[in-house]
Amino acid sequence: GDYYENLYKLVAAGEIPDIVVGEATSFPSMIMRDLVQPWDEYLDYDDPVWDETGARACIDEMKWDGRIYNITGKSHDLGVMFYNKRLVEQTGLEDPAELQARGEWTWDTFKQYLEETTLDTDGDGVTDVYGLVNTGDFPIALFSSTGETHIEYQAGQFVNNIKSQKVQDAANFLYNIGNNGEKLMLLGDPVADFLAGKAAFVYTNDYRGYVDYGKLWDTDGIGVVPMPVYPNGDGKQYQAALNDNLWLMKGAQNPEGAALLVLAERYDTLLNMDPEAGSAAQTSINDLVNRGFTQEAAEATVAIRELPTKVIWSRSVAMKEGNLEYRAMDEPWTTLAESMSGAVDKAILDATTPLANG
Repeated sequence: GDYYENLYKLVAAGEIPDIVVGEATSFPSMIMRDLVQPWDEYLDYDDPVWDETGARACIDEMKWDGRIYNITGKSHDLGVMFYNKRLVEQTGLEDPAELQARGEWTWDTFKQYLEETTLDTDGDGVTDVYGLVNTGDFPIALFSSTGETHIEYQAGQFVNNIKSQKVQDAANFLYNIGNNGEKLMLLGDPVADFLAGKAAFVYTNDYRGYVDYGKLWDTDGIGVVPMPVYPNGDGKQYQAALNDNLWLMKGAQNPEGAALLVLAERYDTLLNMDPEAGSAAQTSINDLVNRGFTQEAAEATVAIRELPTKVIWSRSVAMKEGNLEYRAMDEPWTTLAESMSGAVDKAILDATTPLANG
């Protein structure tokens, strides 16, 4: 929590580190604070390792003024969709993994599954099992699955995309399954409620499969699928992604060494696999199985990491009025888009205006 505050104290004291690791929110704020310098002068960007590790695309996407300010330290999906196999089977529905294998895991089928698994099991007029227990990441992942978000980064500039049709569709979907719509989504505890069988689906970090949901593998059974395909898009199955960044600080005492260290880290990523597994993907699958995942779920989790990703730019451009994706659960998009459009413009301006004092 004090990470950046401590960094600023080091800078003020002249004890400047060469490299700083920054989460998604550090872009572009580190540039606007005039704390960092481009890597271009020191980096061997022609080395094929950038392509071989998949880093080049992320780096190119986040250039600022045509220069490389941030090296992608880690580009990772926001999560996976876990589902309770017992709850799905009891409704007579097909295993979602089978739909995914046939290319039929779409928003429409997902909505159908939420409807079928939202149940009043004892007939007292109160819902006992919901289709989905919400996490803070689910609304963001839903928006991202369209291939667009309400804040875009295009040609080196942030853009207000709040009135996009895809963004509107995501907001309407979210509103319709929530408490103001069909009430298919439980605003509860994504760990305790999923563990207790009160929801059929939950979108969350894959580590919860062995940290929090471990015993469910042997009782109810757990499956894993990606976020479903948006039906009105380009056909790609986008997953929400965050980029953690490696920054070269202004005042770095050894920028050449910093660049070599970053390059070496790329080679480490390329070579750090179990030699008996044969590939980095198989290494990850074996690790998940060892932690308690079934083979099928482990393979699905690793496959999700290879799907197209949509970077969540709203994590870089924060609005004081609150997270727009969360607000879409409670306010119809027709009014929300109008009321929040100016706030998006203001947030972009704030995020991209250099600070007077650096």
